[in-house]
Amino acid sequence: MFVDAHTHLELLALSEVPFHKLISKEEILNFLRELDKKHLVAYGLDYSHEITPVDLNSVNYPLLLIYKDGHKGIMNDSMRELLGKDDCFLYEEDLWQVVDKLKPKGERLREFILKGLEKASNMGISEIHDYVDDKVAEVLFSINPPLRVVLMPYYSSLDKVLKLFEKFGERENLRLGWVKVYIDGSISARTAYLKKPYADTESTGKPLISEDRLVRIIKELENKGLRVSMHAIGDGAIELAIRALEKAEPSLKYHRIEHAEMITEEQIEKVKELNVLLCMQPNFNCYYRDIYFKALGKERACRINPIDIVDKIGADLIFGTDMMPFDINYAVECAKKKIPENKVLYYFGGWKKDKNYLDLK
Repeated sequence: MFVDAHTHLELLALSEVPFHKLISKEEILNFLRELDKKHLVAYGLDYSHEITPVDLNSVNYPLLLIYKDGHKGIMNDSMRELLGKDDCFLYEEDLWQVVDKLKPKGERLREFILKGLEKASNMGISEIHDYVDDKVAEVLFSINPPLRVVLMPYYSSLDKVLKLFEKFGERENLRLGWVKVYIDGSISARTAYLKKPYADTESTGKPLISEDRLVRIIKELENKGLRVSMHAIGDGAIELAIRALEKAEPSLKYHRIEHAEMITEEQIEKVKELNVLLCMQPNFNCYYRDIYFKALGKERACRINPIDIVDKIGADLIFGTDMMPFDINYAVECAKKKIPENKVLYYFGGWKKDKNYLDLK
């Protein structure tokens, strides 16, 4: 049985467009044109389709497509005008705020989350770590999940999610986990925070949170007996996470860095010293290979997701898929290109016998 240590099940509620079956840009546009909608927000667009806002203007209803990484969205003019935006592209916080307003609610959200849980269970996954707001958490408390779900609330939703746990309590299949904070974006959207500029732009990206604020959040969470889960992809973002942890001087082990795609050997050593848990996605190397080479250049792209070096140094590590794709077998095969199968299965097992990452006492 596997643990999928990084999922966003609510995105399944925005998966009405079968992007995985629509091979060309024209197929996608034809599919969208044939829909009868007041408006549509759809998740799963691939960057390789190279769709433009002008292309989307051929669709006669307000339309927002979210790229597979969840960090960038593209709109037609109808949606842009509906939302009162100046640009047809949305990134990170702006995108997530729009999605929160327009995503399915109530029974429809419940339906898709149940389908996602059933899919995971049928894959042989026994536990998922799902990043949630209070609306998704409410859905999960209203059902009996077929597998164990570790709720990972966004920091902005933490108080509301904690009230749900106070009201309903933890269950065997529903537990409270880490608290999600974003430090940067993604490589594909060119918003991951790098130490040196991207290969195809002068930008380095920028942090989404200050170091001082992150230190305050870590201390606040520690006072509540909680751990932080820091989304940090670029080497600059990982460095910021490490500095914040060093300043916060946490007493709890296994605060967590999500993705850590561009982590360096020196940073891995520091993470090990700090007893930080790395959650990495080996499937990204296969899924985003061409994007990495274009965005970073060959030398840096070849150093992405160094799970072999993390394993060699012995830092604490677990694997997840981040639903790109939501397929454990695909991720396992990608990971086996870097480390032996027995170690791949070990890290997808999620837990070490001598360590309980969810024991917050």
